[in-house]
Amino acid sequence: MRFTRKKTLSLIVEGGNDYVVAVKENQGKLYRQIETIIRYRQPRQTASTPFECHHGRQEQRRVSVYSAQGIDPQRWQGTKTILCVERRRCTPDKCSIHRAYYLSSLATTARLWNNMVRGHWSIENQLHWPKDVVLHEDETYGRNPNALLNASLFRSITINLLRLNGFKSVTSALRELANQVERIFRLLQ
Repeated sequence: MRFTRKKTLSLIVEGGNDYVVAVKENQGKLYRQIETIIRYRQPRQTASTPFECHHGRQEQRRVSVYSAQGIDPQRWQGTKTILCVERRRCTPDKCSIHRAYYLSSLATTARLWNNMVRGHWSIENQLHWPKDVVLHEDETYGRNPNALLNASLFRSITINLLRLNGFKSVTSALRELANQVERIFRLLQ
């Protein structure tokens, strides 16, 4: 069976679970529909983080929670909430605003959403980004889905082993461990 996002959401809801999915610009009709809802409807709640300073920039997030009324329930089963996550970043040179939209089957507070979004980005930055950028997972090609899955699992295990052994950066760990076969085997014990 070929899986699509809508089929996956149906399986999640039928299993008694909840979901949060990003809506991207390439989802034309749905993306425009959400933009219209956000433009003309008042949010049920909003929550903001204070400005945080990291790596020479200030960043603030604001989550606005909207009712999913108007989203086709047949196509997006179980959707109760639309989220607009706005990130403001300021560097010494310029400020920018980025908005991301999400659909969810959960109806919870904006503050909790803000915490969940932050947790998501923590996972994205600590696992998915190193897999994609440092270990080149997106450049992996193959025909055998099991082989691709095994390679992805191996990358995740590698990142976890490096972190468990005190490496904060996968890039610096790879540099430090290059040509250190005995040391690599000790990490595996």
